[in-house]
Amino acid sequence: MMNQADYDVIIVGARAAGSSLAFLLGKQGKKVLLIDKASFPSDTLSTHHLSHLDYLRRLGVLEDVEKAGLRKITRMRTYINDSLIEGPRTAYTLAPRRDFLDYILIKRALDNPTVELREQTRAAGLVWNSDRVFGVEVMDESGRRENIHAPMVVGADGMRSKIAEWVGAEKYNELPALRPVFYGYYQGVEPLEEPATEIFLQEGRIGFLFPMEHGRDCLGLEIHPDEFKEFAGQPQKLFEHHYKQFYRMDERMKHAALQGRIVGSAGVENFFRTPYGKGWALIGDAGHSKDPSTGLGINDAFLQSFLLADAIAKYYDGAEWDDVMGEFHQNRDQQLKPSYELTLDYIQSVRSWSPKETAFMDTMASNPIVWNKITPRLPELLEYHSKDIPVLWQAVKQEAERNNQ
Repeated sequence: MMNQADYDVIIVGARAAGSSLAFLLGKQGKKVLLIDKASFPSDTLSTHHLSHLDYLRRLGVLEDVEKAGLRKITRMRTYINDSLIEGPRTAYTLAPRRDFLDYILIKRALDNPTVELREQTRAAGLVWNSDRVFGVEVMDESGRRENIHAPMVVGADGMRSKIAEWVGAEKYNELPALRPVFYGYYQGVEPLEEPATEIFLQEGRIGFLFPMEHGRDCLGLEIHPDEFKEFAGQPQKLFEHHYKQFYRMDERMKHAALQGRIVGSAGVENFFRTPYGKGWALIGDAGHSKDPSTGLGINDAFLQSFLLADAIAKYYDGAEWDDVMGEFHQNRDQQLKPSYELTLDYIQSVRSWSPKETAFMDTMASNPIVWNKITPRLPELLEYHSKDIPVLWQAVKQEAERNNQ
């Protein structure tokens, strides 16, 4: 006979997805246990980029995050070799350290007395009641094991989720990792006059620079797959060599110093997973993962937390499990599919440009008469040339309409 539940919900993984969900469920009065193999505060691999700040406002942590002295990122700049295009964002954003952001979110969740946290605790397996998940077997740092019971277990444990593996969650719309990616934190990079997200497109590689607090930047580099082995052998040397090929970065990095080390991987898998079953659900990278080049991971995690919290509230109000979770699944995919398609199209279409293409880009970029002629026609040009991925035109159109308000 199955023991009585110890909690309403157990969440495996206490970073952005798990901690935000714990906070939302705590507000509903649910008894929640967060478990994580890490201790906090601690860092994790991330672009750090928040695509917008509305979720932080709704979670009540924006003011605390801004106290870290983060630079407000108000512009976007894209470099095409030595040419560049820049424009204002509709609203400022931030790039906080993950040790700092995740810790603030956890503290916010723990403000509610119905939410508990167990750090340095691993999920060692699931507890089952017939064909339904009814808890987690956990193991602490001393190796002691314990079964903890709950009628719902949420996997927020990353793209290599053990919860997803144990329940056999199916992947779909998947694409293997396409581009190796490396990151480094640098102090002393010469800043722009106005903080901007900087994207460098050159020789088929993608560089990005996210301004964090004053004097500190997150620099990233996506490289060609056949370069990964050599990069992994001497990451700092090759990272800095290639990064300094980007426009003016040799000058801007003259007095820069790497903090810690260059970290990276052979790439990030791209997929959706079936996000629920009997007694379980998945959020964050456990449920959906995509290449980090578009910097949407944290935003996606928050989106899924809010959607799942709404579904759980409806379930506890008496709705059928399959109905509310089916709606959660549909809403998640509907809202994440456009950015997924854009990301995959983007990373698969980035390539080295021919000398002729580069010459025309540089010539046109430096000629105001050209832009005076082209600007009135840009919307219809983009609409025509994005017929293979119409979501791009729709996204730009919506953003332009917001800018015009």
